Amino acid sequence: MSRVVLLDSAGDPAAVAAALHAHPEVTVEAAGHVPAGDDVVALLAGGELAIGAGELAAVPGVRIVAATATGFDHLDLEAIAVAGAWATHCPGYCDAEVADHAIACALALLRSVGDLDRAVRDGHWDLAGARPRRIAGAVLGIRGLGRIGREVADRGRALGMTVIACDPHLTQAAAEPVSLVALPELLAAADVVTLHMALTPETRGLIGGAELALMRPGAYLVNCARAALVDHVALGEALHDGWLGGCALDVLPTEPPPPGEAALAWPRTLLSPHAAYFSPETEHAPYRLGGEAVAAVLDGREPAGVLVRPG
Repeated sequence: MSRVVLLDSAGDPAAVAAALHAHPEVTVEAAGHVPAGDDVVALLAGGELAIGAGELAAVPGVRIVAATATGFDHLDLEAIAVAGAWATHCPGYCDAEVADHAIACALALLRSVGDLDRAVRDGHWDLAGARPRRIAGAVLGIRGLGRIGREVADRGRALGMTVIACDPHLTQAAAEPVSLVALPELLAAADVVTLHMALTPETRGLIGGAELALMRPGAYLVNCARAALVDHVALGEALHDGWLGGCALDVLPTEPPPPGEAALAWPRTLLSPHAAYFSPETEHAPYRLGGEAVAAVLDGREPAGVLVRPG
């Protein structure tokens, strides 16, 4: 027998097993760490556990490491290549959900939904401390105009927002009808800045103190991508000193956050538990897709979502 190990606390082993129905010689097990053994042929990895050379050394027979997510910054692709295995991820399965979540956050910030809710619960029935803004005409700045960024742009334009974007990988012709601008120009013009890019060495810490200072006073930041795109110390300072109007975060530096997580006490901040991807339609999808990738490799076929090819 061969083993497929699901390293994802929210994972669905049944969905993985269903995708592997044509391989009765394979068992699927859930684990919180990489178990040793040369009978492990696949690792399905959520973002909770980094997979690098040390983990791969414990499973010399591994043939594929499949990220059960769109993001794959928890995978050491070079180490996987050295191990002679495939690496895959699940692009596209939750694009609509993340775009919906980002727009919902942007609207909640612009309309002061969080502040107004807290005010009523605190016994106030007025607009003190909250100034809801009109959505139509507000400037939405999108950093990263890939699949998700494009869907965010479509939603923003449908709401009458002025949408601008920054994406160094696109030409203006490819970005139409969205106007491409440089990042400093985007930060200075946008009422809401929303981030939609992968975490790479180039994008880590992309939004720091200098970038936050370029944002217009009272503007908002939305991050449904990766926490490390933003310098969280600088973000907290920009919120506490009143420069930013607020922020909405679906991702935090440590997940779940420890009791002392600074963002839990930041003013004018909306938090969600890395939930932007979720809907009933997506709940089981990454595990089915991960299982299908494993099945393809076992069948001698190229899997979908390839990041690394063996050899």
